[in-house]
Amino acid sequence: MPTTVPSLETPDPAPGDRPVRRGPHALRRELTRARVFESAIACLHGKGYSGASTLAVAQHAGISRGALIKQFPTKASLYASLVEALLDEIREETLAEIRRFPPGLPRAMARVDHIWALYKQPKAFAVLEVMLGARGDPELSERLAQVGRSRQQIEKQLLGDDFEAMGIKDRRTAGLAVLQIVATVRGLAMERLINKQSPSLDAAFNLQRAQTEALLKSLMEQPV
Repeated sequence: MPTTVPSLETPDPAPGDRPVRRGPHALRRELTRARVFESAIACLHGKGYSGASTLAVAQHAGISRGALIKQFPTKASLYASLVEALLDEIREETLAEIRRFPPGLPRAMARVDHIWALYKQPKAFAVLEVMLGARGDPELSERLAQVGRSRQQIEKQLLGDDFEAMGIKDRRTAGLAVLQIVATVRGLAMERLINKQSPSLDAAFNLQRAQTEALLKSLMEQPV
């Protein structure tokens, strides 16, 4: 009987197990996209939305306007995509930060503190600039509304987990408290655009933070 010799060749992996390999064109496209986003943030920070044209972004990125238009046909598509990417990035950064704290009130307040820290960074200012620019740009306004709706569902789930860990039953009031302080942070961030070194901004945030924490504590103490 002939002896069967085991094959020394590595069998081909199943289609689902094969790593996805991106070609040089896809890699170049990703690198260009990242460079465009960095330049868009810089242009927003220096020129505001009205001055951050696709031409200005392309020049800052060192690419042709045609190369930019291939990925982002309109100014609205560029900045809606930028906001979407930044919101995802901010969410991931926030989750990584707050997971260092125990579930419950410490984690909820860590989220508040991290949001305030983020809104001192250029990328958060970029989000604000685009939001302001959407008032006069119907296409951008609609695109941002779509982005906002999808992100709200994610944030609602994350906040629900926090409230459950705190034992809060009145989640509507707790959610409004969080919405209030997030709106406060955005308003103070816009004020920072005018009064960049004002110590009163941090004091105003700390006041609102203390009020939010006190309200959440009172909701935790409510009978089940």
